[in-house]
Amino acid sequence: MPHNQTLPIWLLLNACDFKSPSGFVDSRTGAAIYAGGLNLGDYFDLTEQEANRLSQTSVGTLHAGRYGMVQVDSGATQAYVKTGAIGLMVAGGQPNLNLVTSYDKGITGAHPVIFLNAITAGQYGFVQELGIANVLCGSSVTVSGSAGMGGIVVSASTGVIDCPTQSGNQTYAINLTLMGIALDPPMPGTKIRVLLELPVLQG
Repeated sequence: MPHNQTLPIWLLLNACDFKSPSGFVDSRTGAAIYAGGLNLGDYFDLTEQEANRLSQTSVGTLHAGRYGMVQVDSGATQAYVKTGAIGLMVAGGQPNLNLVTSYDKGITGAHPVIFLNAITAGQYGFVQELGIANVLCGSSVTVSGSAGMGGIVVSASTGVIDCPTQSGNQTYAINLTLMGIALDPPMPGTKIRVLLELPVLQG
């Protein structure tokens, strides 16, 4: 994934659902046009102010972090490709960090990303890979012990987060599904800020 700090200023990161990685298509044929300085796999490290400025505020305000242009796999479950949901590397086939799918179709723990908005399966948009992300809590959130604001959050089966039970026998599961640290109190069905603790990968 090439690093590109010159982000085209005509777009808002959480309002992208493109038929081509550049966002441009031929008006007659619908074929992708590779122009405009944006390509599949490009990623950007943004400050808080830059991310705020590039936010579609009706969808949410973005925060400091790393954002990348990816394609959503055509086999993704559309209902799980939405604002704040977790995406994963596609299960099976050739590993491709720039092709992500819904949580239920991916390899748990492999290259997790956060969807910024709904992206049509097969199309292109931005995801967040590092920094402070708005992540969707499950419809029922288990908060036990010290979990909550400042506690760890993990991914759950439909690509949302939960707060794990703190016990010694869950060390491996927590490592596999660890998403980060809650900066807001987890509440069922809401999006909270999470300081992502994910591996740094460039594809």
